[in-house]
Amino acid sequence: MLTLVDERRNDMARRYVSAFAGSGSNTYIRNLQTTVTSHQWGDALLPMTINNGEPQDTFVCSPWVGYIDYTKEELARFPNPAIVPALKAVIGCVAKVLKFAEIDKIVHINNWMMSTNLLPDLDCDLVTTETRDLSLRFPNHFLAIRSLTGRHHRKLIASLDAHGWLLLPSRQIFIADDIKYHMKRRRDLKRDGALWRQSAYHSEELASVSRQDADRIAELYAMLYLEKYSFLNPVYTADFVMMSHEIGMIRYLVHRDQDGMIQSFGGILQLVGHATVPLMGYNTKLDQAVGLYRLGFHAGTRYAARHGLSFNMSSGATGFKASRGATPEIEYTAFYFRHLPWVRRLPMRILAAVAHGIGIPLLEKYQL
Repeated sequence: MLTLVDERRNDMARRYVSAFAGSGSNTYIRNLQTTVTSHQWGDALLPMTINNGEPQDTFVCSPWVGYIDYTKEELARFPNPAIVPALKAVIGCVAKVLKFAEIDKIVHINNWMMSTNLLPDLDCDLVTTETRDLSLRFPNHFLAIRSLTGRHHRKLIASLDAHGWLLLPSRQIFIADDIKYHMKRRRDLKRDGALWRQSAYHSEELASVSRQDADRIAELYAMLYLEKYSFLNPVYTADFVMMSHEIGMIRYLVHRDQDGMIQSFGGILQLVGHATVPLMGYNTKLDQAVGLYRLGFHAGTRYAARHGLSFNMSSGATGFKASRGATPEIEYTAFYFRHLPWVRRLPMRILAAVAHGIGIPLLEKYQL
């Protein structure tokens, strides 16, 4: 029997899918081309994306961008330059082999098209049926479920593994399951709280999102995630900001200056005891000493602590997140491809060997 929380989650997914289906994916994510539909997994209604191998410019629907293009970009920031040439050679070899897999001919289940796709509690007893039905429905596509961790999805991972799904590490993330505990004990969290209280910027949770505020939020997101980090990140538009707030999916907590201009924000997503901040940004042109990044990040920290939620801090900024109580966790994507011909399966086995044999040790050694 569905609970009220389940019904609200399903309604949110239904409205999310309807928006993308009605207006097209690049209305909401400018650098994305995909078909968005829904999939019923037991009581859970999940957004599902379908791609037919068309070139992609962001990783949210493209394993090729995530494992090849994004990794190549990251090597420019790798902490040990001495081994970068060897790593580039490995990636180049993997890319040549992976082309035979046609890896972007793929269906993602529970794809909210964000860096972190929070999962509802999926019925693990349905893995057999779901795998069979989906592989019959999509006989030429890989199947994938992103954002799995051993900490929170152990039972689902075991069930997927038992039914032939292959787990590939995607990145190292940072999770604070007890962020409320750390709020009064961690020095940096105390400093963040003091900054929040004493800042000259006015904090506000948006009850509604105007076009002007949506444009500004999209601009600040772009300053941080695109201009500072990578243009392979999803380019969320002002339309996405307005739609995601309207359907009750993302809460936008902003900080305005004395003229009412938003200078920092955190967009908070909550699902089944977990919270994450899939959208965040600040005015990178202002002095870093003002602490705008910390204000935006602390919006998520405060929210998770107040509601007793596990806080998924996503990847990057290792020292910053560790000093705020988060611990590292390898995030995986589960792939199913037993129904595909061997010439498409074999490259995935090679990618898996490299990801597990080289990728995970590097992530853990250099705390990436």
